[in-house]
Amino acid sequence: MYLILEGLMFLALAGLLAAFHSGFFVWAVLFKGLTSLFFVLAGVCGYIKYKDRERRLFSGPVCIALLFSMAGDVLLAVDQNRGIFFVLGVVGFAAAHVMFSLSFCRMCAVEKKDMVCTAVLFAGLALVLMTGDFDFQGLLPVLLGYAAVISFMLVKALSLWRCRQRNIKVSVLVMLGGVLFLLSDVVLLYWLFGVGMPEGVQWANWILYYMAQGCLSASLSA
Repeated sequence: MYLILEGLMFLALAGLLAAFHSGFFVWAVLFKGLTSLFFVLAGVCGYIKYKDRERRLFSGPVCIALLFSMAGDVLLAVDQNRGIFFVLGVVGFAAAHVMFSLSFCRMCAVEKKDMVCTAVLFAGLALVLMTGDFDFQGLLPVLLGYAAVISFMLVKALSLWRCRQRNIKVSVLVMLGGVLFLLSDVVLLYWLFGVGMPEGVQWANWILYYMAQGCLSASLSA
């Protein structure tokens, strides 16, 4: 069932891309919400599939993270002026990354090297934010906070490799999902705040993002 839902997610994504290209704002918002709903439902399938306590310590926070992500998707979709909806959308995604991180920490305990790697990754992202040709419209502190949260999430996703003996399929899907999520956010940064970005940048962001969520939701059924 989760594979069917993942397939429907990518069909809805095609509708989103078409609506965006055609300039149909309302339809784009509707397709955005629908596409996100499918990865949430795919995650719920995994939560239902495995009922043992240890597995649900992982799947429970991921399902909550997927819901926060969907909320962030809708808020960013309706945002037009980088106002309160944008800030709430970023908060939604930050909350999602906190829940993802909690789940990954339950699978593989935090070590000192995780914190070091997080600091290095955050420094790199902060350098991109502060030296790139962007117009942040006063939102740089919000984005720096988000960069810190997603840095830890990605590091913990990648750390699952050292704990892969518990379930290598889950570990690989989570690692891939974390990398794709960061890449999608970097592309989104250029789309939202870069100067003169072509339409293809938004397409690339959505494709990377939904591939990331597809991997993360599929990890619950692996």
